[in-house]
Amino acid sequence: MIDESTLVYSPDVAILEKGKAVFTRNNCGSCHRNDGGGNAIGPNLTDEYWLHGGGLKTVFTTIKNGVVEKGMPAWGKAMSPGDVRDVAFFVMSLQGTKPANAKASQGELYEPEVKTEKTDSTKTQAVLK
Repeated sequence: MIDESTLVYSPDVAILEKGKAVFTRNNCGSCHRNDGGGNAIGPNLTDEYWLHGGGLKTVFTTIKNGVVEKGMPAWGKAMSPGDVRDVAFFVMSLQGTKPANAKASQGELYEPEVKTEKTDSTKTQAVLK
């Protein structure tokens, strides 16, 4: 069982690739673009601004429970807890990737309290290719 309160980000390429595959398979890109840059519906996932709070635990909870009033579906019943975790890791890895024509920032600037939650966008660039 995966508990979002104890999650710690892992930049493991295998996890990021699995998260990308689940992100793609579940059509997350239809709202957020496959590169995370956002579109008319979904926010940009590559910057440091978040509509519902940043950080791994919040991203995991948002994917799991959704934000119905904003059109974000709850994926917690459609995805396994491991898939939710892997997508959350993939989403966190998108920060700083700066895709072309990304949607303007929305929400509040999020600055992690713990530096280990920062991501390495060079690993993500390899996964995105």
